[in-house]
Amino acid sequence: MRFVIVAAAAAVLMGAALPSSVAYAAEAPAPAPAQAADAPSARKLELSRRYLDLMMTDQFEGVIHQMLGEEFANDADMQSLPDADRRFIIGLTAELTTDMVPQMIAEMVPVYANIFTEEELVALVEFYDSPMGRSIAEKSVQVMPEANRAVMAVVPQMLEKMATRMCQHYGCSPAELEELRRGMREGAGMSDSAAPPPRAK
Repeated sequence: MRFVIVAAAAAVLMGAALPSSVAYAAEAPAPAPAQAADAPSARKLELSRRYLDLMMTDQFEGVIHQMLGEEFANDADMQSLPDADRRFIIGLTAELTTDMVPQMIAEMVPVYANIFTEEELVALVEFYDSPMGRSIAEKSVQVMPEANRAVMAVVPQMLEKMATRMCQHYGCSPAELEELRRGMREGAGMSDSAAPPPRAK
């Protein structure tokens, strides 16, 4: 039973492990059929791979580890796990996410090669291979935990508005509205303390 609980927790974390910019790129839609007819040149594929390699800095694994720890801290269900299990899952998820990056890059290379021109790819590589570009790439990774916290700070207000609008549309009772709010907060991994203060009537 303990294994099942830990495995479920790990599955939840994997969904939150990737930075949004990386996850978005990995899920980018395939080019339209008209674009796919002309395969990108070997030169464009090489440039795309170089650009993506430059964006994945050595700090990536440490930042992922930090973000996973914060996910645990904000999730009441995760907090019910023993400390040893939490540490194990954080370390394992960070390791596997980092190990997956080369496969993600391999899938992303043709996407970037199809969208960007060769001139644009050359410019990207030249910039991110410069001291200024490497500094920006590193800081883009460093800022991810704080940026994630900034985004999550506005999520409770968004969920509040969503629940209110849905109940206005479907005609919820006050009790159903509160249940919907609670369910949305739980689904987002938030405690009741994260809920916005009630509006003055």
